[in-house]
Amino acid sequence: EIINIHGEDCMIAVAVDITEHKQIEARAREAENLRELDTLRMELLANVSHELRTPLASIKGFATMLMDYEKKLTPHEKREYLETIDKNTNRLVELIEQLLEMSRLGAGMLSINKTPNDIITLCHDVITEARARALDHIFVLDLPSKLPVINIDSRRIRQVLDNILDNAIKYSEKDTEITLSARNTGPELLFTVIDHGAGIPQEDLPHVFDRLFHYSQRRSLRVSGAGLGLSICKGLVEAHGGKIWLESEEGVGTKCFFTLPM
Repeated sequence: EIINIHGEDCMIAVAVDITEHKQIEARAREAENLRELDTLRMELLANVSHELRTPLASIKGFATMLMDYEKKLTPHEKREYLETIDKNTNRLVELIEQLLEMSRLGAGMLSINKTPNDIITLCHDVITEARARALDHIFVLDLPSKLPVINIDSRRIRQVLDNILDNAIKYSEKDTEITLSARNTGPELLFTVIDHGAGIPQEDLPHVFDRLFHYSQRRSLRVSGAGLGLSICKGLVEAHGGKIWLESEEGVGTKCFFTLPM
């Protein structure tokens, strides 16, 4: 406030030390973050416990059958049971890998080891492995004749592509096409995976990269998963300085895009 004292202009000012108030606010924010983290951990534990229980029960059941009825089972039945055990063991390994990766991302301990990589060779390898995993889908590789060599962690980017392709396989019918393409846009490389599957409801699209999120039609389609795959993809792409997003239409299919800076 401006005042005049004995003909001289003066100002009255009041200073309030709000350090303690700010410290209280910071502690409150930290407590809220811890509550949210605890809630997330509880949800993760509940969700993953359910996801782990299913393949474990299957492995236990078929292993017991093989031991108890070894002499009564035909070679074909034994082979069938072993294949089921093998498939569910792979599912367990995948879940555990996802949990470890999410833990590293959450703790900021993810290591990215970039080396020069030929993107065309990388894409060919990814599609070859996808064909071996899903014999009843049609995989199309759409690449230009040349793409630049760029510095990436090839293991991490293959993990991103594998996760996206596995989602496309899960949510699309047999004998439908899944296309992987890569384009040089100048400042970055653009990767696209297109499927002709169930698609994602518009209300779900903003949340597909959230941890533990499942599409609303997942249960009706009987698709398994802990809801960590796309969240991990987002973390890995952003660790490379890139972006990832989805476009989808129910009953038509989904397009997943991600970029890697040159």
